[in-house]
Amino acid sequence: MKKLVLGVSAMALLGLASCKKDYDCECTYQNTGSTTVTEHKTIKNSSLDDAKKTCDGYETDGSIVKTCTLL
Repeated sequence: MKKLVLGVSAMALLGLASCKKDYDCECTYQNTGSTTVTEHKTIKNSSLDDAKKTCDGYETDGSIVKTCTLL
């Protein structure tokens, strides 16, 4: 019985770790005139790994180089 409870508990924890939720991504960059601009973007219904990839993808936007961090 102990093994069954431990097995079910482990499966439940793994299930919670892979659930999808909304993440915030904050990007900063220098605008013309050396003004620092901060943008906030919401990545909806995503796993943590997918949200990191999406946030990292915001770092290149044409000729503007941004620094983006997943919050």
